[in-house]
Amino acid sequence: MKNILNKLKINNYTYLFFIICALCGYIKNITIIFAICLFHELGHVFFIKLFKYKVVSIEILPFGGFTTIDKKINTSINKDILIAFGGIFFQLILLILMYIFRNSFNIITYNLIINYSLILIFFNLIPIIPLDGNNIIHLLLEKFFSYHLSYYLNFFISIISLILFFIINYVYNLDNYFIISFLIYKVIVYFKNYKFNRNRFLLERYLYDFDYYKIDNKTKNINDLKKNVLHYFKEDNRYIREKEKIRNSLYKR
Repeated sequence: MKNILNKLKINNYTYLFFIICALCGYIKNITIIFAICLFHELGHVFFIKLFKYKVVSIEILPFGGFTTIDKKINTSINKDILIAFGGIFFQLILLILMYIFRNSFNIITYNLIINYSLILIFFNLIPIIPLDGNNIIHLLLEKFFSYHLSYYLNFFISIISLILFFIINYVYNLDNYFIISFLIYKVIVYFKNYKFNRNRFLLERYLYDFDYYKIDNKTKNINDLKKNVLHYFKEDNRYIREKEKIRNSLYKR
């Protein structure tokens, strides 16, 4: 637990948000939100540790948190889905505990915890980068499509969801401009990092041996590589493994 606390970081905007809320008399509100966000991130950490990955940092933002993991891209999709869902899973446990011990809280505090928990759960389920809902959608796409195609499909889903989120907030509540700005920034960074992530994905496949659940001997292009699948390419009436194909592709550059 001490090791986890050492990795906990509070974003500078969070401190500013705390000060503003305190000056406006919302100390209880912001304390509850902070506790829920921390509990949410501990859900991710639980599954990260369960699968023996390394936690790099846990950053608490004014409206949520962000846990950075030190792991390879070519890890088990099912494990990654559980990690992505871990925060929401812990929040559901929190809701159950709150209902069981509801008589231990006054009605105002109880309602605040329930309402903020539900808001954060639904917010995190929105398929916008880098929210949990988007991570889950991206991982589900990788079960059926190549890493290359999944990356771009996820980007377009995130753009459409972001536009809808902006329209809804513009009509009903534009106070979330900070959240929208942050999400736009993350979507742009995701798109700009494609080449780096793709090269990392290919380099991992070349340097390491992973556990594959399926073999595909009809692969035609290097961009058709899928996670958790071992690929063979047919060239000159013979089949070559993906490592050789990746090496040849990198050499031609």
